[in-house]
Amino acid sequence: MTGIELGEHLLLDIYDGHFEDLNSPNFLRDVFTHAILRSEMIILNEYTHKFNPCGVTCLFALAESHVSCHTWPELGCMTADFFTCGENDPRISAKYVIDALNSEKYRIRLAKR
Repeated sequence: MTGIELGEHLLLDIYDGHFEDLNSPNFLRDVFTHAILRSEMIILNEYTHKFNPCGVTCLFALAESHVSCHTWPELGCMTADFFTCGENDPRISAKYVIDALNSEKYRIRLAKR
């Protein structure tokens, strides 16, 4: 162990999402784009995939690392991770996502990497 801190990895689980929101790639792309920009991170590239019959995966490559989300609309669930290096705060992004999804049932875990 070197004691070098490379960044923070925030894991967000949402348990009370609305089917329509969690099944909309456009909605999720917009929410995560705004969340990332709120944390003043730079988006390098993005990829979104809509599954059949339901579910969405969004991936964002960032100058500061990455953000991803995966949804299970039929269960009202979404998982997301925000891995950031440098001074950017992933908590700002996570709060934006929680608010945009009107979630009251969620869990946040934070790991230093």
